This record gives sequence, structure tokens and C-alpha cells, in this order.
Amino acid sequence: ESSFVDTSGDQGNTEAQDFRHSCVCRRNGVTIIDGYRFVIGTTNLRRTYLKCANFRSNCRARAILNTDTNKVRMRHDRHNHSRTDAVSGRISKK
Repeated sequence: ESSFVDTSGDQGNTEAQDFRHSCVCRRNGVTIIDGYRFVIGTTNLRRTYLKCANFRSNCRARAILNTDTNKVRMRHDRHNHSRTDAVSGRISKK
């Protein structure tokens, strides 16, 4: 069941969801958003669903990349780790 809600008709909700990122960089299947590493979870024709690279450490941060416009929308923006851990690639293993 998808938690995505189309609010394109409601100006206030659309503006609230339009989150500006300080840095979105994509290279070799890894996307950096605001200093955090994201990896591809799943894809379809129009969207790429990204998850934090620290998902194995129960980080729930998620983002959606619109492949037509290359715009990123955060689905869950709270991480349970620092940016240093995310960018350096130190992912704890269970």
C-alpha cells in the first residue's frame, strides 16, 4: 500500500512538500542528498525510490527521484546517524 498522496490541486500542500536540497549529486548508483548517501531501492518508469545507505542500521530516511524532471522529494527525512557516517561509507553491519 502506497503512502503517496497526490496534493497537486492544493497549493499549500504542494509548496509544503517542495523541499529544497543544498546538494543533490548522483554518481555510480549513489545519490548524495544534503550530505547523506542514498542508494536505489526500486524503480519504475517515472520514479526512482531511494533509501538511506544506512538502511541496514534501521535508518528510515527515504526519497523519491522523479526521472522526468530530476527533482527529489523527501519521503522520510529523519536519519538516525550523523552525516559523517553517511558520507564516509561507514555502514554498521548486524
